[in-house]
Amino acid sequence: MDNLTDIKSLWEEVIKKLGAEIGAGPIDLWIRPIKPLFFEGDTLKLEVPDSVIYNTVKQRYEEKILQLLAGLTGKEFKINYSMSLVPTEPLPQQKATPASVALPANYFSFNPNYTFESFIMGTSNRFAFASAEGVAKTPGQTNPFFIYSPPGLGKTHLLHAIAHGIFKNNPGARILYTASENFVNEYIDAVRGGATEQFRSKYRKLDCLLLDDIQFLVDKERSEEEFFYTFNSLFESKKQVVVTSDRPPRELALGQRLISRFLSGVVADIKIPDFETRVAILRQKRDQHNYEIPDDVITFIAENVKKSIRELEGCLITVGNFCTNMKIQPSIDAVKEIIKDHISDPEHEDRKVTIEIIKNVVSDKYNIEMKDFNSKKRNENIAFPRQVAMYLACSMTEMSLNDIGDAFGRDHATVLYAKNKIGQMVQTDPYFNETLNHMITKIKNVSNSV
Repeated sequence: MDNLTDIKSLWEEVIKKLGAEIGAGPIDLWIRPIKPLFFEGDTLKLEVPDSVIYNTVKQRYEEKILQLLAGLTGKEFKINYSMSLVPTEPLPQQKATPASVALPANYFSFNPNYTFESFIMGTSNRFAFASAEGVAKTPGQTNPFFIYSPPGLGKTHLLHAIAHGIFKNNPGARILYTASENFVNEYIDAVRGGATEQFRSKYRKLDCLLLDDIQFLVDKERSEEEFFYTFNSLFESKKQVVVTSDRPPRELALGQRLISRFLSGVVADIKIPDFETRVAILRQKRDQHNYEIPDDVITFIAENVKKSIRELEGCLITVGNFCTNMKIQPSIDAVKEIIKDHISDPEHEDRKVTIEIIKNVVSDKYNIEMKDFNSKKRNENIAFPRQVAMYLACSMTEMSLNDIGDAFGRDHATVLYAKNKIGQMVQTDPYFNETLNHMITKIKNVSNSV
């Protein structure tokens, strides 16, 4: 173990063992670009070059890396990531920062590739893009600004673009981008270390706070409360707050006073990009990475990878690197094999689940009539199946809470209550969870047979 005490040699040993399991290709594509920085207690700090590598490593390889670290050192670690970012301009204000306020490494730094110029605008994101540009030009006027979408559609890109836009007009602006998970962890550390005043000072003296994935605050009451007061302090000082989420404000199980704050500003969603936008994104990324990939291959990828820009770019990088390393010419046949894990078989792809199918399956399970779902009856033998059906509609369809409420003759608050109640049962009741999984399987089977 003595020869593993140096972090670089330890990291090389991790790469060597990981490469034996996943192969040299993924190692060169996803792991080699990562730079180990230092150990701090039980935390390993890693520097990643961009969000694509960060998300891929986080989702696919982090658990295995932690296992290898534990095996090599005999200690349990967690990983903290930072972007290898460079400030767009030198900022003299950094020197004047009080020593009592601890600043994160990326306090004045944002991804240089995430700008408004590099963001591909289409019908799916036009309002969000225009609103973000407005925020960057006149911060504090459109406040707060709330962006929501499924993962991988460009929310983080817009956050960084807003930062770059503000810096153009005010190079000395104090701007912080952080994920809600980091906010929570930082607050916990501040409480444990008796440094809450420093924590509050850092966040409440900002000119602009960019908070990613606020849904992470759900069920973290003290962190939510701390953010609420931070939000109020910035809002009342006419400082800019931008928040992103994977769902609209009303569907977040957060306190009503915080939800009302979000709804008092501008709320914009980003939808799944259409075919033309996907092609434009792929062409831009192809030129950015200098890949020799013909347009027919670009079109094939765009036709088959639809739900996430992040996945779309990941497929392009995979194809580009594979063809370069293997010295082959990109063709549709070759690419079909390279990205096969990202392509759904249309004959086996789940058909669209409908409310009627959900109601039919739930009514069969609990032996109630279809009309009971929309009745005013509140006795448990009817109310509970109704809540189960609402929960399944939330998780298996793309309908909004309001639309689901209309389908059951209820309002969105009733649907949200049912979603949270049944969701809690899923976490705590294994028997009910098994029952629910049987219903989900049946719903999918019925949908696919229609």
